[in-house]
Amino acid sequence: MECVFCKIINKELPAYIVYEDEDTMAFLDINPVSKGHLLVVPKKHYSRLSEIPQEELKRFFQGLQNVVKMVESNLSKHYNIVVNQGELAGQVINHLHFHIIPRYGNEQIFIWLTHKLSKEEAQEVLEKLGKNLIV
Repeated sequence: MECVFCKIINKELPAYIVYEDEDTMAFLDINPVSKGHLLVVPKKHYSRLSEIPQEELKRFFQGLQNVVKMVESNLSKHYNIVVNQGELAGQVINHLHFHIIPRYGNEQIFIWLTHKLSKEEAQEVLEKLGKNLIV
């Protein structure tokens, strides 16, 4: 299967590129949540954040920080950074990407559906992660 983001990175598909360095590229999302909604991607193909070697991750995060500074200086100091990992989490393109979604005050915000964490749920999760219950 062909990766759309790899094609953008290789300049095989057009995109509105706003940032590029050796390891990182950022471009406008074609289905934006808000004006200036950007996607920041590593230039090497990785599906998940956990796959990137540490040194490459450091360089990618430096590029991500450079994009965030551009957003803060030129669009809005208020934004969401969203990463969907896996199909159940909403990842549509199987190339790691960070959404930078500027907020201006006139758009809907994300609504997190939450519940009160029970001691039993905490214990179950902690056990799965190999940790002890902390009270």
